[in-house]
Parts: sequence; structure tokens; C-alpha cells
Amino acid sequence: MKLDEFQINELYKFTQKHYVDWYDVQTELVDHLANGIEVQLEQNSNLTFESALNAEFKKFGVTGFSDVIEEKTKALNKKYRLLVWKYFKDFFKLPKIILTLFLVWIYFELFQLMPNKNWIVIPTFATLFVAPTVFFIHMTKQIRKTEQLTNKKWLFDSINLQLGGLVHILSIGLYSGVFFESINSWPIYLQAVFSIISVLFGMIIYISVFIVSPKLRRQMAKQHPEYKFV
Repeated sequence: MKLDEFQINELYKFTQKHYVDWYDVQTELVDHLANGIEVQLEQNSNLTFESALNAEFKKFGVTGFSDVIEEKTKALNKKYRLLVWKYFKDFFKLPKIILTLFLVWIYFELFQLMPNKNWIVIPTFATLFVAPTVFFIHMTKQIRKTEQLTNKKWLFDSINLQLGGLVHILSIGLYSGVFFESINSWPIYLQAVFSIISVLFGMIIYISVFIVSPKLRRQMAKQHPEYKFV
């Protein structure tokens, strides 16, 4: 027998009661619970909906739905990072590799021209730190608007906000100051390495913010009609 709309809504309430706040995770759990309950009711018509639900929930063990949330979080983070890596690799294939090499060469030449290397190093780290921060602030506002509009929270938005975990590379900027005092005495090979790293770092930020995040939001909207990103 198929569960009716009221029972499906009860399953959503049940998952929320057990600390699952994200609608995308709730939907997966509701589908799983509903299938299990329907099988039980087919096998035993005297069984009540509540009894079947409790029996299904016990299958998740003492941790309840927490393991599901953890696995879902890992899967979304991995999907995000793999997509970033996919687009990142494209910049090392023709014709985009020409642009990559050109950007590195331009940056290295600017590095050579600066009498005080901090004039380019400090703005570089500032830009690479500020860009994701602006994205974070903007996305946070948009997510709040979406939650108010739909009355739903999405784990996807939380993952997207953290750039699939890549946001933690921002900590690099916090420790960059140790290089500033000696940077003017760096040999050319270190300046070349710094130029390469700076350009690659910038590419990762660009790909994450302007390519991967919008692409995943469009995919999310297709998979979940309820998802309405403002």
C-alpha cells in the first residue's frame, strides 16, 4: 500500500523532530522511510503506521539520522571539489593553457618591475582573501532570503557557502605575513614559484565562485522543484 499525503507529511515532521533541519536530507530520508514502511504494511496489514515507522527508525541504530547527515555532507563536499578539479584541469589543456601561462608570465613580470615586492604581494593576498569573503556575505544574505521565502533549509546551501570545504584555504592568507619581511630578497626562482601559486590560487577561487556554485544551484533547482534560490 502507498502512504498518503498526510503520512508523508508526518514523516517530514518525524525527521525534523530527530534533528534533520535540511529539506534535501529530509526528502531522502522520507523516501527511504516510506519505502520501508510500505513494505512492512504489505507484509502485515494489521501493523500500524506508527509501529512501522518506529521499526524503520530503529534500523538507523543509536545514532539515528546523524550518520546519514554526515555521509550526505561528505558526498556533497566531494562532489563540489571534484567539479572544481574538473574545471581546473581544463585550464591546463589547449586552448586555456595559453591563458594560464600568459597570466603567470604577466604576474611574474609585474613582480620583477616592483622595487618593493610588498606592493604586489599584499594586494594579491588581500584580493584572494576578500573575494571569497564577499561571496560568503552575499551568499549568506541570499540563503536567508531563500529560507524565508520557502520556509526550508538546504544542506546544499551550507556546502555551497563553504565552497565544498575549499573555503578553509583562506587560512593561507592569515599566515602569509611571515614572508613579507624577506620577500624583497627572494631569488628569481622563488618569485616564479610565488607567481605560479598566486595565479593557480586565483583560478581556484574564480572557478569555485563563478562556475561551480552557479552550476550546482541550477542542478539543484532541476532536481528539487521546491528549491528556489533568490
